[in-house]
Amino acid sequence: MVATKMSINFNEIKVNIGESIQLQDPSSNSDERIFVKLIGYRDAKSILVTMPRLNGDLIRVVKGQIFIVRLFSVQTVYAFNVTVLEGKASPYPYMHLSYPKKVESVVVRNAQRVNVELIVSVQTGDPDKNSDDSVSAKLTDISTGGAKLSTNEAIGEVADDISMSAKLTVGGVEQYLQILATIRRVETEERGDKTVYIYGLEFRFVEEKDRLVLHGFVYEQLSKN
Repeated sequence: MVATKMSINFNEIKVNIGESIQLQDPSSNSDERIFVKLIGYRDAKSILVTMPRLNGDLIRVVKGQIFIVRLFSVQTVYAFNVTVLEGKASPYPYMHLSYPKKVESVVVRNAQRVNVELIVSVQTGDPDKNSDDSVSAKLTDISTGGAKLSTNEAIGEVADDISMSAKLTVGGVEQYLQILATIRRVETEERGDKTVYIYGLEFRFVEEKDRLVLHGFVYEQLSKN
């Protein structure tokens, strides 16, 4: 399965002020990626973002430093290189990035699923249940919009809500996600003397960062195929 790629101009991206974007330093030995907020931009001049932080502490950047930038919309991943033009500490920490000449656009459709073997922890949406009442389950495929989950215990019926905790590796860095999902399909399979419950899930994101991380994970898996 191959995602659709094309080259576009930055001003064609429908990006909102305050949106999270991802930065990666290609010169470092780490694939670690950090998140900053878009403050604004001026066509053909610069992109203005908050100064990057790691564990709450400001990360030192220097003029001329190069970053790979990634933006994630509902179904599209955008990537381009930038150079740090200027960094300022007042009235708040921010920096100017060079305006990209071209942006790589990769469409990742909700229907595009990747096969995975991910162990996750699932809790039902029942408010009477406490955090200790969780069930171990396995994701066998995943997309940006949902997933297939199998477990040895029944966790709900169609239209029920669940909460799922998962650990994904994106860019070589482990990311922990808490995703809300709605059960859209329920099936059972007899495997030996055990009944396996298989659920089709539709994701509902509360935290923007979780959505961005999942898009990054699915895009990386698609690009390997």
